[in-house]
This record gives sequence, C-alpha cells and structure tokens, in this order.
Amino acid sequence: MPGQCRGQCRCRPQPGWATAILETLDPSPAVASVALRFDLRDLELFVAVADAGSIARAAERSHTVASAVSKRISDLEDNLGGALLLRGAKGVELTAAGHALLARARVLLHQAAQLDDEMRRHASGTRGYVRMFANISAIVEFLPHALASFARQHPDIHVHLEEHVSSAIATAVADNSADLGIVSELPVIDGLSTVPFRNDDLVVVLKPDHPLAGRSSLSFAELTDQPFVGLHAGSSLHRLLTRAAMESDRSMNWRVQVTSFDAACAMVAAGLGVSIVPRAAAAVYIRSLSLASVPLTDAWAQRQLFLCVRTGAPLHSAAKSLYDHLQSQK
Repeated sequence: MPGQCRGQCRCRPQPGWATAILETLDPSPAVASVALRFDLRDLELFVAVADAGSIARAAERSHTVASAVSKRISDLEDNLGGALLLRGAKGVELTAAGHALLARARVLLHQAAQLDDEMRRHASGTRGYVRMFANISAIVEFLPHALASFARQHPDIHVHLEEHVSSAIATAVADNSADLGIVSELPVIDGLSTVPFRNDDLVVVLKPDHPLAGRSSLSFAELTDQPFVGLHAGSSLHRLLTRAAMESDRSMNWRVQVTSFDAACAMVAAGLGVSIVPRAAAAVYIRSLSLASVPLTDAWAQRQLFLCVRTGAPLHSAAKSLYDHLQSQK
C-alpha cells in the first residue's frame, strides 16, 4: 500500500506517469517533454511530508533519517524545476506546485499499489481483478449477497471493494482509480454513465417507548426538534438530512455523530436520540437491540442507488462480468 513500500516495491512509474505529473505543474509542450528522474519512493516521502507537515515527523513515520528525506525532496524539486515546500521553523507548507503534485502523487501511488496487488494475484493464479468502490449503504445492504454469489460463479476473479462517500466514488471511477462504483446520488462530474441499482428507503429508528414509536409513518418536519444521532459530516446521508433541514427552514439538533449504522442504532438504544438510517441496513440492529422503526413520508427518503462506470471506456472482461452480475441481481 502507499506509504508502506519502504523502498521494497518493485513498481516504477512509466515515462507517461512522470509527464502527467509535470503537465499538472506546467502544461506547456516544452516542459512536458523534459525527462524526469524519480521513483515511487520519492513520491511516497513527499506525500508523507505533506501529510505530517514536517520532514522530521515524516522521517520518523517512514523509518528514515530526516536528512535522507530532505535530500529526496530537494532532488525532486530540482527535477521538477521549482519549490514544492516552504520550509519553516515549525514545519513545512506546500507551494502551489506542491499541492498540484500531491494530488497526482496520491493517484499514482494508489495505482502502483493496485498494480502490484494485481500482478501478484495473476502470479498466484487469479485471472481477474476488479476495483469497486461503494457507499456504506450498498456495502451493508446489498453487496454481501451479490458478491458472495459472484465469487461462487467466478472463483478466479478477485473483487477489491472499498467504502467511500458518493462524491469520492464518482471521482475515483472518473479518474480510473476504480472500475465501477455504487453511489447514492447522481454524480455532478462529467465522464460517468449511471444506471439505477437498488432502492434504499430511509426509516426513523427510535426506542420502543419513544412517544413517536407507535406512529405508522413520520415526516421529517416532525423530527427536527428531536436530539439526533447521525453519521459523520462527510457522509451522503448527513448531507441529505442537512439539506432537507435547510430547505424546510429548520436546523438539526445533532447530539452524536458516528461512522456506521450499527453505532447509530446502539446510540439510539442507549437513549441518546433518534436516527434516520436505510431500512435494510438497520434491520438486523433493530432486531438485536429491540428498537422501533417508522417509515418516512418525505419523497427524498425513498432513495435510489446508482451503478456508475466511465463513459466511453469499455469495462475489461472481469469488471464487465461483475457489472452484469450486479445488474442481474435486481
């Protein structure tokens, strides 16, 4: 994985990769034709420094001496023809060129790790490899059964699944960091094709003795004065509820924010508030924690999940097999 090669990774960037980075810094033809000399370890250390905000801290985390890290970064700056870092007594800051390189470097390191993993799997006899990103709703509700049946039918295809929020999934599919993705809202970026995947209805989860637990349905407007247990601020569900509150000229009373549906249900069971979660994802927790669930009447609570792929870029055979399988599971 990126940040863990420690100089042992056999992968090396192809000339086109270096050119892509350079064009980010200066897209002129003259600059783009310059031959660069650096390897993935240089990019690893640069990302480590950017993340740590300090050469010394990055060196410690990378099990390398600070002078060696500093020399690598200086050589990288010489090769690229400009400063990447502003060095100060309290640490470092990225220059504009440093920010541009950081974005590309993360993609390259991720792709290098995927390449290494894929080649190792080919060497061990696995003949197919699919990179798939999905949001938490799809992973909890629909993918376990679908991927299990796919594995039985295609034992020679490995599916690498990662959980991300919908916006990150769309970006990953568009820039080829993932072969396909499942999102809970239509992407706002170009270059993606989407098809409906599954319905993802939302319900209110409450303690059985809550005054609203006996209702056959509830509107969101009836809940905004309740203490809320929600997912983290980066999640699509958090954004959906925040937007719904703003559109109704109300504000959310967030008491607790967590990172998973099981944690949200556990907080509700402890009496910390109510929560809104996908029906299927919450079903097992509702049973195990003896909670009540009530359907939401708002139109936005009947969510649609979408399967997305890159427009104009045919899927390779393993990814196409998974795409067709997911479509057939409806």
